[in-house]
Amino acid sequence: MSQFEFFDNDQANDSIRRLAAPVNLEPMEKGKFHIKGRIEQTGGLTIFGFASITGYHARYIRALDDFVFAVQRRTVDLDDPLRIRGLNVQSTFVVDRRASDGKSTLPMSSQTGVSIEATTLLKAVSDRLGEEHVARIAFAPGGMSLPLHIACENICYTLQMGLSEHGGLAGNPLVIANLQDALINTILYGARHSYSTALLHGSIELPRLVRRAMEFMDANAHLPITTTDVAVASGLSIRSLQLTFRERLETTPQHYLRRIRLKRAYADLKSGQGPGVGEIARRWGFHSSGEFARLFFAEFGEKPGNLFREGSRR
Repeated sequence: MSQFEFFDNDQANDSIRRLAAPVNLEPMEKGKFHIKGRIEQTGGLTIFGFASITGYHARYIRALDDFVFAVQRRTVDLDDPLRIRGLNVQSTFVVDRRASDGKSTLPMSSQTGVSIEATTLLKAVSDRLGEEHVARIAFAPGGMSLPLHIACENICYTLQMGLSEHGGLAGNPLVIANLQDALINTILYGARHSYSTALLHGSIELPRLVRRAMEFMDANAHLPITTTDVAVASGLSIRSLQLTFRERLETTPQHYLRRIRLKRAYADLKSGQGPGVGEIARRWGFHSSGEFARLFFAEFGEKPGNLFREGSRR
C-alpha cells in the first residue's frame, strides 16, 4: 500500500509520477495545496482514498480506459478518510474515464472508491454471460445507490488493510481473488447498467469458466484434485465456482467430480479387468470400501462387487 501526505504541489507530483499514476495535480488556489491519501493496486483494481483541506485539480496525462466507482464526502477526517462520520455523504458516482474530458476536481472534501480496468470488468461480464465478446458496459446515471457504494467500500477497506504490511493477505492469493470477485459481483449485480437484465436472468449457455472447470475435472478425475485446484484452473474464486454450479447445474463441484469418478469406476468394474473392486475404487479416489459401495449403489442401483463379477465372466 502507498500512503502519502503533501502540502507542496511539486513534491506531490514527483511522488505520484514514481507510482506511475497518470495524473498531474494542480492547486485550486495559488500557494495553497494539500492532499493525503492511500492507494492499493491488486489485479486490475486500484483502491484509493483521498482527502484535501484545500482542494485540487487533477489533469490526466494520458488516455485512460477504466471505470471509477466512488463516494465523495463534504467533511474531511484526515486520519481516516475511508470512514463515514455522521451524515456527511455528498455524492456517489460512476465515471467511465475513457469518455471523460481528462480532468477532475476534488474540492475541500474526501473521496474513496475503486477504479477497475475496462478489460477486467468486461472480462467479468463475458465470463458471467458465457459470451466470448461483449460490448463496452454502460452504467445508468445514478446507477449505484449509496448503500451499494458503502458495500463496495467495505470490501475495498478489507482488501486495503489485508494487503498492508501486517494485514496477512499478501501471501494468500485465493482470499484476495475471492475479495476481488466479491467486489466485481457487487457492482455487476447491484448497479444499473447495460447488462443488468442479462446478468440477472442468466444466459442459456454455460459460462465459459464453468465449462473450463468441467473440462478440467473430466481430464484430471484420476488425480487427487480439490475444489481449490478446480477454482484456480478455471479462473473462478471458490465461492463463485460453487454458486455457479448450484445455479446452472444444480449440484456442487465436489458432487460433479464424484459422479465423474463413479462413472469411471463403473466402466472399469463392468469390464471385469483389474485386480479387484478395492483397487478400482482406490484408483478413482475412494479409499473406504464401505463408502464406495454406498455411493455406487446410490448412483447406479447396483453393488460394485456384483458388477465386477458379471464383467469377469464375459
